Amino acid sequence: MDRKNSYVYGSAAPSMPQRAKQPLEQQRVERKPSIRPIPQKSDIPKAKLIFAVLFVASVCFGILYRFCVITEMNTRMGALTEQYNQLRNENRMLNVEIETGIDLNKVKEIAETKLDMHTPDSYQIVLVNVPKSNYSVVLDHEYIDNSVQNSSLMEKIINTAKAVLP
Repeated sequence: MDRKNSYVYGSAAPSMPQRAKQPLEQQRVERKPSIRPIPQKSDIPKAKLIFAVLFVASVCFGILYRFCVITEMNTRMGALTEQYNQLRNENRMLNVEIETGIDLNKVKEIAETKLDMHTPDSYQIVLVNVPKSNYSVVLDHEYIDNSVQNSSLMEKIINTAKAVLP
């Protein structure tokens, strides 16, 4: 077959030339004694390697310290929450005790004896008629105008600048 024209027409593969067989004695592969490869010098200098290890160690220490601080704060917060709940319950119990401990008859007796107070006579009572529709409303018109006014961001900036500058 011609090597210059390597295209094969058809489906048959070209046959390769046969090698001459060698006798068994020559076929033995000679083994070389195993030599350990000599380690090559690292491209990274020792100073850079030590710096990298120290940097990683310091970052790990920083993360560990942060988690320790967070844990301590959570413990403190839990103790304070427990103390708050205890004081709140004590306050509720004291309020109930105060409300149930007030005796109106005793208050009336103290007012009459120690403070010389007495109930008013019929001629001392003055009735005042207060209509329910009478009430006062104080309006801040400037606040209402500012809150109702739908102005753009640019208008708000201009108004702020006008207020700041004389």
